Amino acid sequence: MERLTLSESANVGEFAALPARIGQFSFPAGTVLPPGSHEQDEISFIHSGVLRAVSGGQSYTLRGGDVTLIPAGEVHEAEVLEDVTLSYVLLEKP
Repeated sequence: MERLTLSESANVGEFAALPARIGQFSFPAGTVLPPGSHEQDEISFIHSGVLRAVSGGQSYTLRGGDVTLIPAGEVHEAEVLEDVTLSYVLLEKP
């Protein structure tokens, strides 16, 4: 087993045995995340708060307890409605 611990000073980590990066973010209400995409599949775990996200042309309201999968290359954006804390995993494509 590999274990990574995230802290305030280091909010990104990488596994040696798996081509993946993990991280966490906290966004205050009112934050707007502009449209973007990346080459990795992304799994996000919403720990608390509420955000409105658009991904793949679909609109979603996400809350604490939700888990999302954004496929590699899919354009996504978000507006934070209530302070949000989330963790994510970026999975490299083979």
